[in-house]
Amino acid sequence: MDGKATSLADLGYGRVGIDDGWQACGTGWQGSFHAKDGTPLVNSSTFPDLKALVHYGHSKDVKMGWYSINCHCLDTYKVQRNADKDWASRVYSAEIKLIDSAGFDGVKIDNCGDDQGKGFVMMVDNINKSGRPLLIENSNQGHAGNPRGLPTDPKAECPGNFFRTGGDIGPNFDGVISRLQNTIPFQNVDHPISRPDCWAYPDMLEVGNFPGKTMYIQSRTHFGAWAIVSSPLILGYDLRDEHVTDKIWDIISNKEAIAVNQAWAGHPGRLLQDGKSYQVWTKKLGNDEHAVLAFNRESSKLQGVTVSLSQLGERGTCAVRDIWARKDLSSAHGTWHSGPLEAYDSVFLRLKCSKSSLPQLSEASEVVV
Repeated sequence: MDGKATSLADLGYGRVGIDDGWQACGTGWQGSFHAKDGTPLVNSSTFPDLKALVHYGHSKDVKMGWYSINCHCLDTYKVQRNADKDWASRVYSAEIKLIDSAGFDGVKIDNCGDDQGKGFVMMVDNINKSGRPLLIENSNQGHAGNPRGLPTDPKAECPGNFFRTGGDIGPNFDGVISRLQNTIPFQNVDHPISRPDCWAYPDMLEVGNFPGKTMYIQSRTHFGAWAIVSSPLILGYDLRDEHVTDKIWDIISNKEAIAVNQAWAGHPGRLLQDGKSYQVWTKKLGNDEHAVLAFNRESSKLQGVTVSLSQLGERGTCAVRDIWARKDLSSAHGTWHSGPLEAYDSVFLRLKCSKSSLPQLSEASEVVV
C-alpha cells in the first residue's frame, strides 16, 4: 500500500481467534472432553502446544484468542446436569486456567447448552479472580433473559466487551443485511447501548465468501455496513487463499473505512432511512463530520437515494469525501443524492459540514482502538 509492504496486522487486524474444534471429544470423564478434575482435554494432533501457538502469534505482534463453552462436542449438557454438582465449577475454573497458562489474550464464550448463562457467569467470575485482563466476546447468539443475555441498560455493566446480536452469519447477502438489522435496538440516539467495552456485534465478516460475480460488490457493502455501526471487524474468509485476498484487498485495507469504524464521538452509528429496496446508515464522527452509507439491498438497479442534510442535524454546505473511491466529490448543499446504484452496491461517504443547526450527540474523551 502506498509503496510500502503492508500486512493485515499493520492495518489493525491485531487479533487471531481459535474457534471451535480444538477439543478431544469423548476422551474424558463420562464421555466428555473434560477430566474429572475439570481439566479440558485438547486434541493434541491439531494443537500440540498451546503455549508455543500463543508465543508464535505474539512474535508476530498479534493478540491470540481462545474459544470456550463449545458447540463441537456439546459437553455443556453433560457438565451442568452431572450428579456431581461441583464438576461444573471445576470445569469452568479449569478452562480459565488453561487460557491463562497458555497466555491467551481473549476468549469467545459461546452458548451451546449454557442457556441459563451459568457457565458464562462462572467463567467471567474466574477471569476476574485471575487478575489477568481478557477480551470477552459474549457469543450468546441473540438470546436474552439470563446473566449473559443482550444488554438493555446503557449505564449497566456489559456482559462481555462485545456481544453477539443474533445467530450465526453466512455468505448470503440477504442474511448479512438481516444480521445488520439486529444492531438497531442498541443505537438509541441519546443513550446508545452499543459503546466502548460493550459493542453490538452482528457476527464475523463474510467479506470474500459470497458466491458469484457480485462477490466484490456484496463484500464491499457488507464491510461498509459493519464499519458504520462500529462492529468489531473480524475477517472470516480463508486468509491462506491469496486469490481471494487479492480480490478484496482494497476493501479490507481501506484505511478511511477502518477510520470510520474506529471513530467514537458518542454514538456507534444508526439507521437513518429504511426503504423497501435501500437503506441509509450514518455515524457521527465529531467536529461536524458524519459518515453516510447508502446501499441497494435488491438484485436490480436502483435509481438513487436522497439524504437531506437536516437529517444529520446539519444545514448549509458539506464537503463530500468518497470513501470507496478515496477522492473528494462536489460539495452537498441542503441535500445529497447518491446517483444510480447497481445491485447490492453502496456509496460510502464522509461529510464535513460548515454549519450545524441541531443539537449534536455528546462528545466523549475516549478514543477506541
